[in-house]
Amino acid sequence: MNSGYSPDLDFYIEKVERPGAYEMTTFHTHHKYEIYYEIEGSHRYFIEDTAYVVNAGSVVLIGENQIHKTGSIGEGPSSRIAVIFSPNYLKELSAGFDDVDFFDFLSSGRNHLINHISVKQQNRIHAMLQQMMLLQEVSGREAQTANKLILGTLLLYLKHLCDMQPERGRENARVSNRIIDQIQSYIAVHYAEKLTLTEIAAKFYISPYYLSRLFKKTINLSLVEYINGIRIKAAQSMIERGDESISAVAAKSGFMTTAHFRRVFKDATGLSPQQYRQYYRQVTKEDAEE
Repeated sequence: MNSGYSPDLDFYIEKVERPGAYEMTTFHTHHKYEIYYEIEGSHRYFIEDTAYVVNAGSVVLIGENQIHKTGSIGEGPSSRIAVIFSPNYLKELSAGFDDVDFFDFLSSGRNHLINHISVKQQNRIHAMLQQMMLLQEVSGREAQTANKLILGTLLLYLKHLCDMQPERGRENARVSNRIIDQIQSYIAVHYAEKLTLTEIAAKFYISPYYLSRLFKKTINLSLVEYINGIRIKAAQSMIERGDESISAVAAKSGFMTTAHFRRVFKDATGLSPQQYRQYYRQVTKEDAEE
């Protein structure tokens, strides 16, 4: 089970080792934070509207509800540890230090990738992750408390590394292309309209074949995946802030049929649009009661 898709899990950590190339089947998003540590190998990681080259020893930070997808670079083996957690998991710790913000830096676009990390710093991060992996297997209040303290310590350490990292290092890791940047800006404005590969290619005076290959190479998503991602983000916002019918949300976010919308939404979030609405209302209600 993907923990990002499980509303009942406030914390989950896992290590995954792969012998060869791998690519996520589709983008996804969740109302949780994620810390991704690359132990071995290289990946191209797409987050929101930008792709990054992630090498061994680097950390990727993903904020709440941010669309993301990863794929291998090359055919060699890879290994990573990912931590997925909700703000609620550290509620008690946050309340005890109300002058410390444990989470805000995770959602900043400038902090998606930490790639200027010394071997000593990498070892410290890796050690904390390994401790949390061991504690996840231990039941009891004391083990859970220790795990939360380690996670809080890790977050403050990563926040420090973000503050210390030179901006040029982050920029050099971004995968960008002038034409793709322009197309992304166009889609951001016109996502609710009917968009096709052929029409977009013609608008930017390139062939559909070239556009398709360039888009995939640059941001690790097909053009259709990217458009669907923008539409799902818009749909989530509409579901969260209003009471419109699911069919109305589908139409306003650019999907031609409600059935297609439901399928893409479920693939991206792990929940149907109606389940997502119920889940978001429950989370909002719990926050209001605190």
